[in-house]
Amino acid sequence: MQCARCKARTYCGTICQASDWPTHKKVCGNMGSPGVKWYDKYRKCQDGNKHEGDLELITWVCAKDGTGWGNCAMEESADLKRKFEDRYGGDQVKLYKYWPQAFRWTCCGTDADLKYGCDHHGSGSVPCTCDFCRMGKALPNGVYNEQSASRMGLQLRRGPDPRSFNGAIAGISATMRTMLGLEM
Repeated sequence: MQCARCKARTYCGTICQASDWPTHKKVCGNMGSPGVKWYDKYRKCQDGNKHEGDLELITWVCAKDGTGWGNCAMEESADLKRKFEDRYGGDQVKLYKYWPQAFRWTCCGTDADLKYGCDHHGSGSVPCTCDFCRMGKALPNGVYNEQSASRMGLQLRRGPDPRSFNGAIAGISATMRTMLGLEM
């Protein structure tokens, strides 16, 4: 059995689950208040925007980038999962503090340890702050089709977010991306 709310803990039966609830409810899904999640305090980005999606533990393998459970190297993923279960007792808060890149934001598909911003390309309540949306361009194929563990299974927008265009910033972004050899 798994906790129906957070799916982070596994139990041998209802008796074990009920006996663990006093401890588990402190970190489970709503933390005792409707709508409040344990990761809400990590939503804010360096650019002032906030992630509007969920913080999701990466529990799948991505052969394309060579990562496994917890978004670490495949050969290390079994050890990380064992640490999560044994040392941290399935507590996602403790795993996040130890290895934040084990999680992804479902709004933009970025690793939880990347704090630069939420590239939601028009799906958020505020304008997207990525270079492409500011230039008024959709993500190029090389960026949009990138395969990584943090983007697997997500249906993300390609943009551009029409609220984001800024002519002055567009020129700077285009120049800097060209100078740095980044895809346009």
